[in-house]
Amino acid sequence: MRKRSKLEIYLDILKAVSKKSQLTHIGNSANLSWKETKKNLEILIKKGFVKTVRTPKKEVQYTLTEKGLEALEIIQKIVDMLSSKEQALHAT
Repeated sequence: MRKRSKLEIYLDILKAVSKKSQLTHIGNSANLSWKETKKNLEILIKKGFVKTVRTPKKEVQYTLTEKGLEALEIIQKIVDMLSSKEQALHAT
């Protein structure tokens, strides 16, 4: 198994946050430990891609900001474009 790049990890977290809101669910979805998930979420929060929201029960949940949603869409388009070009190269 190859090691993921930071960009791939961030993409996995952004994808996870777009579907899940709790730390453990995000980590499981992104295939990261609790510690790694927390560390990377803090980076994405500082950069303005993710924000925290407190529930009425005072639980912390995570959600994408507008900037995070735009980044997710752009990065996913690039990954899709690269994947389709790679598939075309292997098909010849």
